[in-house]
Amino acid sequence: MTAWRRRIRLRLAVLSFASALCAPTAMRAQQPAAAQGAPGQSVAGQQSLYQRYAPVDLTGVWVSVVTEDWAVRMLTPPKGDFDNLPLTKAAQEAAARADMAQVAASGRACDAYGAPVVMREPGRVRIAWQDGSTLRIDTDAGEQTRLLHFGGGEAPRGAPSRQGYSAAEWQYANGFDPQRAGSAAASTAGARGAGGSRGGAGGRGAPASTPSGGRLKVVTTHLAAGFLRKNGVPYSMNTTVTEYYNLLTEPDGTRWFVVTTVVHDPENLVVDFITSTNFRKEPDSSKWRPSPCSVR
Repeated sequence: MTAWRRRIRLRLAVLSFASALCAPTAMRAQQPAAAQGAPGQSVAGQQSLYQRYAPVDLTGVWVSVVTEDWAVRMLTPPKGDFDNLPLTKAAQEAAARADMAQVAASGRACDAYGAPVVMREPGRVRIAWQDGSTLRIDTDAGEQTRLLHFGGGEAPRGAPSRQGYSAAEWQYANGFDPQRAGSAAASTAGARGAGGSRGGAGGRGAPASTPSGGRLKVVTTHLAAGFLRKNGVPYSMNTTVTEYYNLLTEPDGTRWFVVTTVVHDPENLVVDFITSTNFRKEPDSSKWRPSPCSVR
């Protein structure tokens, strides 16, 4: 193994460990350039707080680099292969009974591309702002679309879905508060317009205008049942998926994000199933190759 590859693996291992920590103050993530606006928003003043104060920029096309569980991600695992999965006895029995050929024949192959597992599929993801409070992730593997909703709110009523409802939030390092920063910016602009001082309300205690680092947290619920692996391992509609997205930049400028995924399924998992998945930034979408869902 070359020294360059050793450095890559060491940096990714360190970042994967850090991304599993829940305290935002423990992070020292990359501070990106200005976040991209949603389609049609070309003026910075029209950006939402979620865009303007994004601590990391995840927009663009990224390719998965398979460094974990290669055998079950790049190949279809054989029936009964439960390595590294903390399955209940009932889940193992359900996987043994599953007929994946019949699943595919009935048009349900995409049940193996739900939110708990779709980021583990080898391939590319394309991330962009759909609007001021919605970050969109498209996958070329299985042609899935995930919508990450900022601003709170409850999951929609109605039938659960393959990608469920994803509630997103920025977790800031050093206690940055986008609401205070936005209020301070508005107060400062108003004061300038009225001929006031540049310091806003008396120049006292204005928060930092930009975050110094952070990460993205996503919690997905309201899921339809599906498969954790293409050999019939199930997850239930009571599954909750929690993800943490962290960014890393190599000395040569190559950018990565690592998503740490925690799958909680009280019906099929004895304990939470935790994975870390690495993605490298691509210069453009020239290698984007959409492909339909497959259980092979």
